[in-house]
Amino acid sequence: MGLAKNVEERLEGIVEGFFARVFRSGLQPVEIGRRIQRAMAENKTISVNRIYAANDFRIFIGTEDLDRFKPMESGLVADFSEIVIDTAKQNHWNLMGQPQIKILEMEGLGKGEFKLECSMTADSGSLRPAVSTRAPDEANAGATRAISSNTAERLGIASSGAKLVVLGDDEGDGAAPKESISITRTPIIIGRLSNVDVVLADSNVSRRHAELARDGSRWVLKDLGSTNGTFVNGARATEQTLTSGDRLTFGSSELVFETVPEGRDSGGPNVTRAGGR
Repeated sequence: MGLAKNVEERLEGIVEGFFARVFRSGLQPVEIGRRIQRAMAENKTISVNRIYAANDFRIFIGTEDLDRFKPMESGLVADFSEIVIDTAKQNHWNLMGQPQIKILEMEGLGKGEFKLECSMTADSGSLRPAVSTRAPDEANAGATRAISSNTAERLGIASSGAKLVVLGDDEGDGAAPKESISITRTPIIIGRLSNVDVVLADSNVSRRHAELARDGSRWVLKDLGSTNGTFVNGARATEQTLTSGDRLTFGSSELVFETVPEGRDSGGPNVTRAGGR
């Protein structure tokens, strides 16, 4: 039995009896389940040799449908969570943390209409990599804006002159970084949404947190109105020109900005610490 059939049977099973009459018209849970699966497939990200799928979903529906969903919301949330786990397992995708599902009201949505927003959130205290990039379309690899340096080298994607070095929780001065991300085109968006260029699985990071762009010979970092702010070398920054070795902080996540020769990115741990020599 295919995964799609399992999804239908699971969601149809919890709307029997009274709820079957309630759900005769309007938004159907199975429609949301299918959209979750599609969003996971369309917004995969990569980190080193792992493929990650979204685990944090915000389902926006109209008032009328929300009233119908309320009596069985907890059951739906549990089943949507199982769908996320089953879909990831069947496709050999990794999740940054346990599924998180929220059903929210959105004004302007009519009966049967809904919107889905997916992102990545790591479990509290998780030691898993918290940074990933969009999975490239290998048929059009040149369209990629940010990608693991190892993958860029494998696919022959040239750097535009900069990279972001990923630092883990156990990193200290003199420790080697775990991974670097090659910036291949700009601007890039950094945030928690699965469809941005550099995805941070950090609940303290806004969905679209900051933008990094090249302006002539300068590299400029702009905060996009994030909740918790963007910091460069510990100082809050709204818009700032970067220097190689600057340490960038978004929520609880830290990256180091480095310039590299255009067209080449060794991906190695050549980090100049902020304030160091």
